[in-house]
Amino acid sequence: MSTVAEAIAFGDVVFIAVPYAAYPQIGKDYGSALAGKVVLDAGNATAARDGELSVEAKEEGIGVTSAKYLPGARIVRAFNSMAYRYFVSEANRAGDRMAIPLAGDDKDALAVASTLVHDAGFDAVVIGPLARAKDFAQGNPLYGKQLTAEEMRKQADALK
Repeated sequence: MSTVAEAIAFGDVVFIAVPYAAYPQIGKDYGSALAGKVVLDAGNATAARDGELSVEAKEEGIGVTSAKYLPGARIVRAFNSMAYRYFVSEANRAGDRMAIPLAGDDKDALAVASTLVHDAGFDAVVIGPLARAKDFAQGNPLYGKQLTAEEMRKQADALK
């Protein structure tokens, strides 16, 4: 078993799925190690669990807030648009694959994330920059949707 620091040092891509209130501390403890890494940011901010940070994420946008606490990381919001159990049950489903919305400011990081989403059994749909991650954050129009890529693109385009 590795430590967090060893895992970050080992990987080219880091997947973060922890309570959102931990992000400021993660940034303090591991920010320099995460700088330059592709970070798949799957955390969601909820008021009951994450307190004031959830207010900040809602007001500023969750992607922008993640970037604030993880400066220098090449953040892509991914795998946060619904409960994990759907990712388990819908991976490589029969028929059209389920779409996973992505948002990020780094074109190369988005390409890496898209490949990983595909390898996990889904179709990646880039919604736009980190500022657009709010569109598929909890409580927003693209959250909790089990759509195909075409359906996801249509709904995302309608939100522009």
